[in-house]
Amino acid sequence: MKRLKHFGLAVALAVAAAGLSVPVQAQMPPSVPSANTLASQRVDLSTLEAALQGQDWAAADNETRRILQSFVHANTDIFAEPVPTLIPPEVLQAIDRLWIEASDGRFGFTPQLKIWHEFDAQRFTDANALARAFGNRVGWTRTVPSEAYQFTSPDWLTEPELTYSLAAPVGHLPWAGMDWSVIEAILSTQSCGSCTIDVLYLQGDRFGRYLPSLFNRVETALTLPTPQVSSWNRAQLARQINLKSLYPDSACPIHTVSSAISPDGSTIAIGSYSYERSCATPGESALALWNARRGNRMITLHRGPALEAFSQGNPPQEPPSEGDRIVGDVANAVAFTPDGRFLAAGMSYGVIRLWNTATWEQAQIYEGHQYAVRAIAISPDGEILVSASSDQTIRLWNLKTGELLRVIALDQSDGIVQTLLISPDGQRLATSTNRNTIQLWEIQTGRLVRNLVDEAIDLRPGMPLAFSPDGQTLAAAAPDHSVKLWNARSGARIITLQGHANALKDLAFSPDGSY
Repeated sequence: MKRLKHFGLAVALAVAAAGLSVPVQAQMPPSVPSANTLASQRVDLSTLEAALQGQDWAAADNETRRILQSFVHANTDIFAEPVPTLIPPEVLQAIDRLWIEASDGRFGFTPQLKIWHEFDAQRFTDANALARAFGNRVGWTRTVPSEAYQFTSPDWLTEPELTYSLAAPVGHLPWAGMDWSVIEAILSTQSCGSCTIDVLYLQGDRFGRYLPSLFNRVETALTLPTPQVSSWNRAQLARQINLKSLYPDSACPIHTVSSAISPDGSTIAIGSYSYERSCATPGESALALWNARRGNRMITLHRGPALEAFSQGNPPQEPPSEGDRIVGDVANAVAFTPDGRFLAAGMSYGVIRLWNTATWEQAQIYEGHQYAVRAIAISPDGEILVSASSDQTIRLWNLKTGELLRVIALDQSDGIVQTLLISPDGQRLATSTNRNTIQLWEIQTGRLVRNLVDEAIDLRPGMPLAFSPDGQTLAAAAPDHSVKLWNARSGARIITLQGHANALKDLAFSPDGSY
């Protein structure tokens, strides 16, 4: 193959992402001594940041490749084996954060890695086949033959053919191919007998050699552990999530109304709104996903207005008695399925939305409540979704099909359900309301097992609940600041625990159920 050493990829390096300059320490194998000079340099991301802020996707893509190739091909030989392990983790992290924030989670290494894992789990025996499957999903491969490129790039798109807009598939950018200027230079070289073969490699088999090692490095970079501490007694702040970035133009205070952590601990879903009656700017609401390890926003799933129910108009999202509740497009409750494949959100406009966490595309919508959904829960086997609304009904749905399985109607005196909790064995449903009614239900039939507490006292939010790990005991806080333990099968009270001077805000059992 023709060696294009005149296409040097040496660059001046300095990391300046979002105003932060970060020195990098390149990790070099002994076989690449020429790259050692990179260890004392810095990577400048200001050009990339400016391009992404202006949504100049082509320029941002080109700049990303320039930075990465300075490490991957540190000796400037583009035909040598790509070495992504030379890319410092902090560079990958910073580049990913910029892409994620600019595209609202559509582009960047994070969505690409998620898609890569999906195909890698299918255990391809051929690296080229694995790369091709990935390329098909993110829109890097041809769906129909091209006469213009049949001898140079028959299977993979070239740089000029990429879709540089938000209409591109999830994970389309940044691209992992070779700059078209390099390809053109090879093809224009006179007296080059192997030029076509060289181009076919760069536009074909190179993906199979480069992508597996690239995503292995990306995974290492994006899953670096959070700071370790010796114990919770000396816990240290690891990350902060800046909700203000969701509402850059709002002068209103920001309130969190719901949150959930994915089963693998990598993602945090947060529903919030920015509103106050006296605030000059219009109220806004959002449901966003955040990287738990780095604190950056991955994607905004839902966005809309926020206002008080009494000023909303028709159709109302809350009953007349709840006029001070915040409505609009507020995610009042969020929950991940136990396998982490889906995220559900109970919305203030009376529906539950379900998203596929692999693509963040909407997978299902559950409609039927008259008013806002206040609480949701998902069964341990991931088969049943339970929702409670200010219309004083509890609805059980088949999570996968969206079929309504049954409706449980509460008495008007019971109040509005604020908390839903399914037992670990999936047999019981516990509810607490804003009127201090705590009830135990049989999930399979919808039968009320027992009213555990019924004191008709206005409480906001509902009293906390907790099931023991074996599902046999339910703990419930009481208005007298005590904790009552109940038999989750029969609803019989076991014991009352006293000692708190103030109202309880939360309850939890130890993992082994001893405490």
